[in-house]
Amino acid sequence: MIWRRLKLKSQTLLSEMSVNKSSIIFVDNAINGIFKTVDALKRNFEDICIFNQEKDFLEFLETNRADVIFLNLDLQPNDGVVLCKEIRQRNLDSNPFIVIYTDKQDDFVQELAFNSGVDSFINFHNKASVMELFLKNLLRRRVKIKSDQKREVFIDNDRHLIFKNGVAFQLPRKEFKLFELLYNNAEKFFSKPEIAVSIWNDETVASKRTIDVHVYNIRQFFGKRIIQSQKGKGYRINKKLIG
Repeated sequence: MIWRRLKLKSQTLLSEMSVNKSSIIFVDNAINGIFKTVDALKRNFEDICIFNQEKDFLEFLETNRADVIFLNLDLQPNDGVVLCKEIRQRNLDSNPFIVIYTDKQDDFVQELAFNSGVDSFINFHNKASVMELFLKNLLRRRVKIKSDQKREVFIDNDRHLIFKNGVAFQLPRKEFKLFELLYNNAEKFFSKPEIAVSIWNDETVASKRTIDVHVYNIRQFFGKRIIQSQKGKGYRINKKLIG
């Protein structure tokens, strides 16, 4: 195992919370390549851990909090996408932001990453000042989420999470988009063709069972009453249940 905890005197960067108390983790087999950026970040972020082995990282998560986790896409033996799935399956109380970094810009790779539960996909070679602002904005989001989770249903668009009574649910990407569409237009019924075009960009999806299956799956998470259906009109969110 090679990991490094960096603790330094830090400055107060946010009025709503102390950034230096946030736990930030990097997982990278080639840790020498990220020290330069981490050394720049440590000036304002007190608690940073670096792991080069998946096993040690997962053991660490069992007893320690994580607020933001950075994963190198090209990790071995399991890549960043696979490791992200493993993290999400653990349903950590801290609900960490998970960020995959790589030089690859392939759309298919990014789609795989987001479908695995990744919150962001970035080029790690951004300037340290950009990375610092990126982290600050993520941590600001945590404050907003905590204050809003008292509502019965709350959508976190940045992380593709849906909260019900403070409990986080992660839906597959298309189901999340469908829920989001209905949630953001609570007064409107959406026909299947409208949903098909909006979510799949393909009106032919309306003639299949795909939308019905997605609605069924959402109801399995949040109850049958969360989405209303009306013959000839389509589907809409039950606004009485979204707080």
